Amino acid sequence: MKWKDKYRFVKQNMKRNKSRLFMTILATAMGCCFLVVLASIGFGFQKSITEEITSFGKITEVSIYGKTNTSAEPDNGFSLYSMEEVKQFEGIPHVASVVRQNMVSLSARYTYDDYARETDYSPVFTVMEAEKHGKLELSEGRFPLAPNEMLVGYDFAESLLQAGKPDKPYSASVLNKEISMMLTQPVDAEGNKPASMELKATVVGILKEPAKNWLQDASVIMDQRNIITLQPLLALEEQSLVDHYQNVLVYADDMQHVSGIAKTIKEAGYNAYSVASELTKVDSVFLFVKLGLLFVGAIAVLIAAIGIYNTMTMAVTERTQDIGIMKAIGASPSSIRSIFLIESSFIGIVGTLIGTIVAFGVSLAANRLIPIILSKQNESNEPMNFVFSDIPFSLIGVSAAISIGIAILSGMRPARRATEVDVLKALRRDL
Repeated sequence: MKWKDKYRFVKQNMKRNKSRLFMTILATAMGCCFLVVLASIGFGFQKSITEEITSFGKITEVSIYGKTNTSAEPDNGFSLYSMEEVKQFEGIPHVASVVRQNMVSLSARYTYDDYARETDYSPVFTVMEAEKHGKLELSEGRFPLAPNEMLVGYDFAESLLQAGKPDKPYSASVLNKEISMMLTQPVDAEGNKPASMELKATVVGILKEPAKNWLQDASVIMDQRNIITLQPLLALEEQSLVDHYQNVLVYADDMQHVSGIAKTIKEAGYNAYSVASELTKVDSVFLFVKLGLLFVGAIAVLIAAIGIYNTMTMAVTERTQDIGIMKAIGASPSSIRSIFLIESSFIGIVGTLIGTIVAFGVSLAANRLIPIILSKQNESNEPMNFVFSDIPFSLIGVSAAISIGIAILSGMRPARRATEVDVLKALRRDL
């Protein structure tokens, strides 16, 4: 029997009871939709948490926070890294850059025209050449080339307030503007008048907008060489910052090398942390979550499979005489079996297609409506960017394989029964 004849026979038989066929396909679609939507919750939460973690650090970054404390002496939490140690980190294979930064205990007052901003934090001093391969990304401008050039955060301009009008921030761009900064020592215990020093620098680059709306980046980043100029203002323990660094960040040339670099740093006796290792833990946890959700969703598909089995069993019973005729004219058991498997496969494929389309609609609606509802219940009007449902192609493939596979398995037993029909009994039926 040719495939064309099989298809025509299946098509004719399905038309005999359209309502039953429709209800069976509907049950399969509902089972597939429930499977996809339920599993998509796990994918959605994983995607949101992954984005949350990566928003605070670059995926290729390995941060170093002191040496491993193997002595009995307590760790005072103050670690400095020498240039020899930096070169040691740079010598690790697949390291693209080693960023080193310092921050001193000086308050700062930034002024431009009649706008000003006061803060208890000094600028961040860093080696600009290394930062080009680090996590700093610019929205406009370039990286500084000279000590009298600097980078500022995306919200730095708005942090400058007009004198006498604190509700009126600076509204224009500060790019290529010269900013004056007065750096002052903290007041000592004896109340002596603190020393100050003025620096002037031109803004040549503005950092990229923060990933989160609630984050305000008004930072100032200057070249490490300015530490030498400020040395008279520095505290005794900060004098060594001229050739030492408080914060060291190692960047890999590719994400796949991050774990190896972090392991090498730890073996050298340093404490190291990487976003990639955190993501590995998150992926491990969510792997079990997604498998559990897929298992629960598969139960709905199994329930739909009962309907497919019932439909195919009734189809075999109703077509007993047709089966007898096919056997009488020489149809092989494999041909008869394939006819009913084609029908059960059709139910599985159409049901999976409809269920997947509906699941996409449910996922889209959930991601749009749930954040709005939760934002209204929250006192702040901050929009929520949490992904509640995500449907990757891998989930579609797995769900389709489960749904169609179970549909075919549900039709195998009735299809085998069709091959066992006695020809004489089938032909004498209804006579």
